[in-house]
Amino acid sequence: MEVRPLHILSVSLLLVSITTSGAAFAVCDVNIDPSRVVVRFGDPVTVNCSTTREDVLGAGWEASVSPVNEQKSKIAVWNVSSLTVWDAEPKCFINYNNEPRQCAEKLDLVIYKYPESVSLIAPEFMKIGVESNITCQVLDVAPARYVSVKLYKGDEQLGNRSFTHNSTRFPVNESIPFPVTPTRADNGAEYTCVAELQLGPGEPIKNSSLPFRMLPIDFEEQPILTVSENVEVNQPSTVRCELKNAFPPEEVQVELLINNEIHTNRSNMDNVYVEKSFTLDSVEPAAITCNVSLRSLSKSASRNVQGYVLPEPTLHTEAVLVNHTGIVTCSVDGSFPATATQRLLLNGLIVNKTHNSTPAQYEFKAEKELNGKMITCETELKLAATPVKKNQSTTFNILYPPTIKTHFPASKDLKEGETLSSHFDCEAEGNPPPKTVWLKDSKEFDSSKILTRTDGGVYQLKTMNNYGSAVATVTVTVGYEPSAINPAEESVPVLKGDSVVFNCTADGIPAPTYTWKHPEADNVKITTKDSVSTVTITGASSSNRGVYECHARNIHGNFTRKVTVEVTDYLIPIIAGVVVLIVLVIPILIMVLYYVYYKQHKTGEYNLKGKPSSANGSVAHNGKAADEIPLTQV
Repeated sequence: MEVRPLHILSVSLLLVSITTSGAAFAVCDVNIDPSRVVVRFGDPVTVNCSTTREDVLGAGWEASVSPVNEQKSKIAVWNVSSLTVWDAEPKCFINYNNEPRQCAEKLDLVIYKYPESVSLIAPEFMKIGVESNITCQVLDVAPARYVSVKLYKGDEQLGNRSFTHNSTRFPVNESIPFPVTPTRADNGAEYTCVAELQLGPGEPIKNSSLPFRMLPIDFEEQPILTVSENVEVNQPSTVRCELKNAFPPEEVQVELLINNEIHTNRSNMDNVYVEKSFTLDSVEPAAITCNVSLRSLSKSASRNVQGYVLPEPTLHTEAVLVNHTGIVTCSVDGSFPATATQRLLLNGLIVNKTHNSTPAQYEFKAEKELNGKMITCETELKLAATPVKKNQSTTFNILYPPTIKTHFPASKDLKEGETLSSHFDCEAEGNPPPKTVWLKDSKEFDSSKILTRTDGGVYQLKTMNNYGSAVATVTVTVGYEPSAINPAEESVPVLKGDSVVFNCTADGIPAPTYTWKHPEADNVKITTKDSVSTVTITGASSSNRGVYECHARNIHGNFTRKVTVEVTDYLIPIIAGVVVLIVLVIPILIMVLYYVYYKQHKTGEYNLKGKPSSANGSVAHNGKAADEIPLTQV
């Protein structure tokens, strides 16, 4: 422990002379050096006492240890090699020949002792949120009035206690409690007690305890054991042992005992609990205990678990033909305890109930509306903790012939390129679900087939199952857009003044309607009869010249055919005929003249008869005698 040097203050006491009414009086003149002495118990001490007066008879020190008496001396020295007396109280005195004959001055002496020990005392368990005392204990320290005791958390001062009103010179023992309310944030913080001796100016002399590491706990709540009081035999169940709000959680030990078998694996280090799956192999009760501990503290919770047996119920029913009678049976075998209740519920309403594991039955008349309705078999055990239920459900299976629920029109107009399936959605009802086919001319027809104009006719939709059939009939007309048949001409010539008639005929379903676009004229008449539209021009004139457009339309489309009417004057054909005649006569005349000329200059052609060829087989040449070659005119 560090010992600081003493600070010694020297103060001279000067007694001055006081003059009253011209008379002079002598005064005390005692000087102590040093005037204040701070010395550790057992250490040496030396103090001088002197005067400046000349009428000195002697000087000395009154003390309980090492007193001094010097005759005829103006100086007295109090010297102690080891000051081991707490109540020495040394006082310097000087005797004079004149008044005042004796003067005395007490030495300001402080004898101190370091504390023998400084210790920190804390409770074994400091609970979070609960005020507790941390006690600083200081042993064998003096003097008490210069002592202060402080409590620190790290560098933060939490408390300070001093003893300035304690005037005892002897060593004392002090125990100072400081109230502290721990929080979780204080976990691991270091607390220290510090004793300080402030003997004079400057830094005090300090002595500290060993640091105390704060480890607060929260262990107020009881462990929670979560498990059902009734557990199904041979089925996995879960038990959980949990301690809430414990701190520090990592120090909490959890032990779970199931029929004295220990399980300690923690599921999570932050949340203090153990969760375990277990299975009872009999209906005998099982003991489950949860033990939790934190340091030397411990708590426990226990529970007995009773096993039970409740098999799945059996629900028996069969398919029933409509308007016949059926029976549903609900039963359970082997329950423990054998007190199971059976219930039959139709659409959530109880229709029959039995007790003590007796089968429950329900007799019903099979109606089509009952098909698909839910029937449930429920079995229940009333146990100590809570009832246990199991159930099995099925639906009624009522067999009946099909019906067609979709409304079919007597007739339907479709368009070429469409399909039956795109226009007819058949909803048929029956059990078992019926098969549905399309028929035409008593033969099956693919409803996804692309329809053509030849597919119109009477169709039947037939749906059937093992218990009957149903048929819907519809007449289908397959329509298509118009296509023109007449007129075939693209140009119609007509002489001025003549009349002309031309028709427009188009094929389509439904029958098309006709409109014409033509040059406006009063002599044009349009009539329509039997799907034929006729244009009649009477006494054609130049105003009738132009394009005549026939437009045939129905709901599926339209078709347009154009005819060009050419109106010409009657002289134009005559002139054209003359020109044609001239063009034809001139070549004929040339041919006749040529023929006459040719006949006049014709050379004959002859055949050779009766004469053999020359010896070498060559034909005789021209220039031979004529009588040698007989000629026959061709």
